[in-house]
Amino acid sequence: MKEPRTEQQSPKSPTVAEVTGAAAFAVGLISAWLYAAGWTYAYHYFDRFGIPLLMVDIPKENYFLYGGIVVQQFLLWGLAISIAGIATVALWRWLRIDAARFKVPLGVLALLAAFWLGHQAAIAAAREQYVRQRESDYSAFPRVRVWLKDGTKSPNESLGPPVDLTTGCYRLLLHNQNRLFLLRPYKDASATNLPTLIAPWDQIALVRVLPDYTSCE
Repeated sequence: MKEPRTEQQSPKSPTVAEVTGAAAFAVGLISAWLYAAGWTYAYHYFDRFGIPLLMVDIPKENYFLYGGIVVQQFLLWGLAISIAGIATVALWRWLRIDAARFKVPLGVLALLAAFWLGHQAAIAAAREQYVRQRESDYSAFPRVRVWLKDGTKSPNESLGPPVDLTTGCYRLLLHNQNRLFLLRPYKDASATNLPTLIAPWDQIALVRVLPDYTSCE
């Protein structure tokens, strides 16, 4: 007696809803990775100047841009890891290994590895950017002359002798709606642990940005 022939069922094509859900999950995952890497980059970069990240008050969307900087800094490594991951998945499917019971733990492990690598890459990128600025005499930051309002004390008067901000030797590190961050590097001198002055805008009468990106003696 002949056994009935069974036809091998072809794999079912994914529906539009499944494709849309997978794409949304991928976009959300990439966005979360970029945000986490960008936050870590900003935290460690400004920490090199002794500035708490909360005081900088960076717009949240900027963290995605900083995350892009991390990717650009380690683009070749990112491509190599992506290719290795795709090759591993392809080999797994070619060997027809039943991975149903391993999908969840392997997925969690892959996510943890991706975010850990992003964290480490962000720290390395922030340090490299800081060293690059230091070796170039902080060429990204222009000199500024700052005049304080009448009766306003020097920003560091409580810690030491007052400084003259009108000489143009301080550099504009960054500013936001509430504060002005100034840096004082010295030409041909070690730039490690440079002091940063933080001046509230309500104490400042005038700021003049100079077209000079070199340090005073």
